[in-house]
Amino acid sequence: MKRFWLPVAAGLLAAAGCASDSAPSTPGGTNNNNNGGEPQLSAQVIQQMEALIKEKQARTPAQKKISSALLYAKTNKFAPALASNKDAGKQFKSLNQVDAQGRVLVDIKADMGKLGGKIESLGGTVTDSHLRSARAWVALDQLETLASESAVKSIKPAYLATTSRVDKPGTAQKLKAGTRDERIAAVQAAEAVWAQSHAQPVVNVSSAPVAANDIPQGAAISEGDRAHGANRARRMFGVDGTGVKVGVLSDSDDFKEQAIASGDLPANTITLDGQSGRPGAGEGTAMMEIVHDLAPGAQLFFATAFTSPESFADNIRALRFQAHCDVIIDDVIYFAESPYQDDIIAQAVNDVVADGAMYFSSAGNGGNFDDGTSGTWEGDFQPAGTLATLPSGYTVHSFGNGIISDRVELDGGPLQLQWADPGTIDVGGSGNDYDLFVLDNDLRTIAVASTDIQDGDDEPIEFLGFIIPAGFRVVIAAAPNAQARALRTVIFNGELGLSTAGNTFGHNSAAGAFGVAAVDSFEANGPNGEFTGGPTTPTELFSSDGARRIFYDPSGKPINPTFPGGTFASKGGVTRVKPDLSAADGVSTTLPAGSGLNPFFGTSAAAPHAGAIAALLKSAVPTATPAQIRTALTSTALDIEAPGTDRNAGAGIAMAIPALTRIGAKLAVHLVESNVDVRPLGADVVLPGGAAQVNVTITDDGGAAANATTATLTSTSPDVIILQGTSSYGTIAPGASATNAIPYAFFLNPTAPCGEVLHFDLTVNYTGNGVHPIVLGFDVQTGRAGGATTHVAYTGPVVAIPDGNPAGVDIPFAVTGTGSIASLKFNIDGSACSATQGSTTVGVDHSWVGDLTFTLTSPSGRTATLINAAGGTGNSGNNFCQTVLDPAAANSIQAVTIDQAPFTGTFSPLQSTSVFSGDNPAGTWHLHVTDNAFIDTGSVRAFSIDYSGFTCTR
Repeated sequence: MKRFWLPVAAGLLAAAGCASDSAPSTPGGTNNNNNGGEPQLSAQVIQQMEALIKEKQARTPAQKKISSALLYAKTNKFAPALASNKDAGKQFKSLNQVDAQGRVLVDIKADMGKLGGKIESLGGTVTDSHLRSARAWVALDQLETLASESAVKSIKPAYLATTSRVDKPGTAQKLKAGTRDERIAAVQAAEAVWAQSHAQPVVNVSSAPVAANDIPQGAAISEGDRAHGANRARRMFGVDGTGVKVGVLSDSDDFKEQAIASGDLPANTITLDGQSGRPGAGEGTAMMEIVHDLAPGAQLFFATAFTSPESFADNIRALRFQAHCDVIIDDVIYFAESPYQDDIIAQAVNDVVADGAMYFSSAGNGGNFDDGTSGTWEGDFQPAGTLATLPSGYTVHSFGNGIISDRVELDGGPLQLQWADPGTIDVGGSGNDYDLFVLDNDLRTIAVASTDIQDGDDEPIEFLGFIIPAGFRVVIAAAPNAQARALRTVIFNGELGLSTAGNTFGHNSAAGAFGVAAVDSFEANGPNGEFTGGPTTPTELFSSDGARRIFYDPSGKPINPTFPGGTFASKGGVTRVKPDLSAADGVSTTLPAGSGLNPFFGTSAAAPHAGAIAALLKSAVPTATPAQIRTALTSTALDIEAPGTDRNAGAGIAMAIPALTRIGAKLAVHLVESNVDVRPLGADVVLPGGAAQVNVTITDDGGAAANATTATLTSTSPDVIILQGTSSYGTIAPGASATNAIPYAFFLNPTAPCGEVLHFDLTVNYTGNGVHPIVLGFDVQTGRAGGATTHVAYTGPVVAIPDGNPAGVDIPFAVTGTGSIASLKFNIDGSACSATQGSTTVGVDHSWVGDLTFTLTSPSGRTATLINAAGGTGNSGNNFCQTVLDPAAANSIQAVTIDQAPFTGTFSPLQSTSVFSGDNPAGTWHLHVTDNAFIDTGSVRAFSIDYSGFTCTR
């Protein structure tokens, strides 16, 4: 399911008094050859169309300025199509916005200086205003009064926008790899396998296999980091995006603070003043997290794209000309953007590109012709002949072979028709009048229609803001004097029986922009978990295809005057090869599991991956021009789908290492600890009053050699005395490892507390390209596990878990004790176990445990996520009772099944509680519980921890 911008939940009744309640006949399967058996217009429907045309011709001068959707809404003309008592599978749903006062949200084209306070005097409220336009809440019965003002040019329902995120990895009928729950499970399983294969088993030592100079990526790392080779590229070239500014535009930056706190966004992330877009889904935060994962050194900026088309354009320019962003990324499309001319948003893209920025935009999730998922038909207007000519002289369009309708095969919306006349969102210039009708399957009854007037200075668009059920048919009619034009009709998020390529459109198809298609990150199964390309690596089924024909320049002049006329047959205009590139989707973020943004599918996720790779190139070679970076990205992209550049994937999948090589980035040294060997002298473990030798193996996993490498060992613990602290390593070649020539040694003060964690820093210097010196750190645990076990139970009141609230609930509980933690088990208790909903004797009662996330935090701030959607988000099992989470257990709590409710027994947690090893237990602990979906509820009733300490006997 795709996501729409619906600021107000109420719908706008905008449809059909001349329609009857007769239901369309049930459609058969999709048939792109005969469209399911084509009926002809009935006398009944011709009469209905003629009645609408007659009403249209009788409109007053003020009514001619008003969209037919608003006029029909005022008279409740097409109410039967929206009737709540209709079959749910055949009911239309409005996508327009109505506020609590019954006012509609409209876009007004006017000289706002001359209009003055007229909108407010009519009881309206302006939400966004510019010199030539405004967005406002206005009552339907005041629209004609407003339109009678000479300063007003047009009034339409507020233009809708959508992001390019999808909630499932495929269409509703063609899931690519099972249900979304199965995909989430696959993400988690793959992460677990990768983490296990990359673990470094070191006894008594805690060491992260990264250099201290590396910028942390946070708690959740996009699978696209590996798939695009960005993780290796940062090491090989010593580049991380430092010095580059990246701007992101989407719906909102909700969850930004949480992402900063977890390290998944940098602390200096900036949102332009007043442009957070809150409240929203937080899709902008998810996109910024992807950029940070691949280019963690880049500074990030955000601005919403959802206020209005004009505001979107303003924010594009602000990110470049005020914030000075080098790379700008968006995942938003306004449905009414012109497919045939660069409009106000595309012109803003052109401006920032001309100033030196690189612009990456989602190609869209409208499907593609090759996979049979397209919701687009594009081609020249063709009159269907005398049998489809109405008495008024209007002519019905043939979609080919005399077929006069295109059936909706998969429900979607909105539905719109655009044609190749000059005219954009903000400027109209069409005098060719086309109308758009939706009929039942037998072409007997009009359900809804759009009949705006185009008489010379109007936008070339007819727009139906509804979710339209499958089985209805789309009919296009041209007025008697309308010239043939290239047409584009599209049902967003749906599928048409007769479809074509060319779904991508709007500002993502600006000449200087990168339109980015999506490839599932789980297609990356080559060496190092990277994409390998080839014809068997496909784009996502929903990913929009190209190409894009542009007929007019921004001023409205024909681009190719040698072949005038806005038709494909005229050979006019210019073809833009779109999309340009492909990148990963289906990746992890920190957003709530029920948000649809974790895992994150759609070309919304692809665009920030590609943009982040561009940031790496700019960071590596700051003098590189956008043209050089474009060449580096496209010429080294992995070819997929059809050979060469194609309409589905563009040049192919952007890959970091080949692109950096092509741009001329210098190979660099990148040193990491690959092993720390601590050897106690005279004991099996490090004890107070004892000594130990240390050998540290260093690996160069960068691209250049570390010459004349030396290192010095120090400790931040006052109880440690360094006995031998320096050693040489010689030359470490790329991919090679070396161990200190002389063992390091230290002595531990006899008064050191048992179980103390000793921190050591190894300062390494070398000659060669790369940051140096660097500091590699590791911890050494003293003592032996096996001390006495302490049981601490929560004794507070029952705590309700907020339903569908990403903030969740925080439950503090106090622990007293001394020493250090060696091991810890977490228990969800309960006096009597039951899977009965609402049970009061279980540890946690909840009617859908797959909604829940449990996180434990120690007084020192160490954190472990113990459970996250146990059994998957589809696990509707009730309750947890006498559930023990022990890191030594064989079976994971994440792998439970519904029939195991209430999940009594011992399981390993999602993240090991070994993270608390060495912590002082004393202080206030916190259990944080989040319910990530609506409807189901529950409470935390009883839980406890069991921890054991260390012994230090000789």
